[in-house]
Amino acid sequence: MEIIERKIGNGGAMLRMFLHRDMSALASENVVFPEKRRAVLVIPGGGYNHVSEREAEPVAFSFFAKGYEAAVLYYSVSDDIAFSNPIEEASLALCELRRLESVDPERVLSIGFSAGAHLAAMLAEHGCEFDKDAKLNALILSYPVITMGKETHVGSREMICPTIGNEDYLSAERCVSPSFPPTYIWSTREDETVDVKNSLMMYEALLANGVFSEIHIYPEGKHGLSVATSESGTPDGYVARWLDEAFLFLERVFRNI
Repeated sequence: MEIIERKIGNGGAMLRMFLHRDMSALASENVVFPEKRRAVLVIPGGGYNHVSEREAEPVAFSFFAKGYEAAVLYYSVSDDIAFSNPIEEASLALCELRRLESVDPERVLSIGFSAGAHLAAMLAEHGCEFDKDAKLNALILSYPVITMGKETHVGSREMICPTIGNEDYLSAERCVSPSFPPTYIWSTREDETVDVKNSLMMYEALLANGVFSEIHIYPEGKHGLSVATSESGTPDGYVARWLDEAFLFLERVFRNI
């Protein structure tokens, strides 16, 4: 494994990438990668107040083990949002990942958790406003903050909405179009932090626009489960199935590209 860190944007954002490169081969200036890999941009949650570690590397390593080039975005949060736009940072990070020599640019997804899922949805909807190459081929939204309306996560809205824009622009369910990437959503009915209605609203918007999508609502499980294993410190064998289901979804999506 090769670990590369890159500064993103003009603020304090950072992209940490976990790559399958053969270090011995890098002695040559003209490295040829015989296999272009799928890639994932992981966007942890944290209510736009912090970046959750349990939704960062444990998720990236799960995808790395499946052969993906994996990257974690540590985007601007809290007071830093006043000086840096997390959506722009996400678009720059996505382009950085897509342009890697080892990455298949037509098989790149983002996975976000909670407020990070909101940012991932914003990337899918608005990323090309900052860079035309900020294109996602698939999206996974984990117990997502979606709306800035009545059913929102108040803490996330207080952080992101006053600084960046209006409620319509930042409400993901209002900005879905037929070109939105195939999307897998999962959440739990017991989530007391982000109302499961956020997931349902997003799924309804995807259906209305004919977007290839899938949703799983588990009857039990707290907020912030990440991969729901001991690696993330949140073991829940029942909910942990979401990741295998998501990989099956991605197989279907990427097979049809």
